[in-house]
Amino acid sequence: MFWQAPVGPIYVATLVLSVGRGAWYACWALFFLRSVGLSPAEFGFGITAAGVVGMVAGMPFGYLADRLGPREVLIVVASVQGLATMSLALVGEFWSAMLVTTVVVTVERAAPGIRIAVLSGLTSGADRLKAISNCHVIKEVGAVAGSLVGIVVLVIDSRAGYVALVLFCGSANLAFALLMSRVPHVASLRERKVKRKVLVLRDRPFLVLTVLNGVLALNWGLLDSGLPVWLTTHTQAPPWTMGVLLAFNGVVIVLLLNRFTRAAATVRSAGRLSILAGGTLAVSCLLFATTDGRAGTVVIALLFAAAAVHTLGELFFVGSGYGLSVGMTREEAHGEYQGMFGVGEGAAMMLAPGLLTALLAGWGAPGWLLLGGLFLAAGAGLLLTSRWSIRLERQRATAEPRELQVVA
Repeated sequence: MFWQAPVGPIYVATLVLSVGRGAWYACWALFFLRSVGLSPAEFGFGITAAGVVGMVAGMPFGYLADRLGPREVLIVVASVQGLATMSLALVGEFWSAMLVTTVVVTVERAAPGIRIAVLSGLTSGADRLKAISNCHVIKEVGAVAGSLVGIVVLVIDSRAGYVALVLFCGSANLAFALLMSRVPHVASLRERKVKRKVLVLRDRPFLVLTVLNGVLALNWGLLDSGLPVWLTTHTQAPPWTMGVLLAFNGVVIVLLLNRFTRAAATVRSAGRLSILAGGTLAVSCLLFATTDGRAGTVVIALLFAAAAVHTLGELFFVGSGYGLSVGMTREEAHGEYQGMFGVGEGAAMMLAPGLLTALLAGWGAPGWLLLGGLFLAAGAGLLLTSRWSIRLERQRATAEPRELQVVA
């Protein structure tokens, strides 16, 4: 059954956490600007600085999770995030807001990789990818539900409403930590008496995977930041179009992601999905470029066609990303590998608003063509990287029996 142990409590915890995060991200900019009183420049600088710190924190936290136990580290991380989020209700000037936000963002960026490490420790084979994909779907559903809570706060638009928001979001993190305490323990390296150095920094195929997947992850910023700017500066599409496109994307991802993830059960098949992701996203960029200067029903039809192709590309991307990142991970190092993998995606999300605005608003249709070329190149590179990883794994498997014979 979907909710059965050992991963069932993780699903429930993820749903609770995602509702809180969905509410927070619907309102966080206005909370800092209207409730705390930061200027737009202060807000932008603070969020960027926090994002840089959080981006590099994933791998060290992941290594710590492998060493001490991923479930226990995840509980601590979620608890710290919950308390730090609640403390935002007390900040009233730039430096305190920046300090607390840096703590929140750092542990928030570390948590997804550690959660995958917990899931990987409790499952194996096809069940592992299924559990990870289920968590992604649940996260999407929870975020949508949470955004409705955020809309209520935005309508109220008062100091009391924003304070209630941060307390609600902090409580969601603490509830997540409490629910994770019901998840079975995953043995740590220390308990298994294994001593080793960091592995992922010496795994060149995985490092290349992290970079190239990060390039494809820019597609997540398209609907959030790039496309809204494009619609207002280069098309005459009605304002409601963006909301409908976002809703369409979210619904399709929730309904179809598990099917696409099942197609990435091996590194080889995930590599094939990655080139499909890059190619499909490139085609969507070409379609978006055709909306330049358009108006009326023509621009709406073109936008929906482009958004449909983009959503298909996103499904290929997420499926291939999970398949490659899990399949190329050393079994004893899920925490540090998933932490490193998250660095690429974190960098993409941090760079996407500025980069996509410059490309699409500044360059117009040629910017879409350049972005499509980046997606296509990254997808092709991931296919080659998957084959590289398979070759190295075969060489390693061949070498180990020989080493055992020499020792004998």
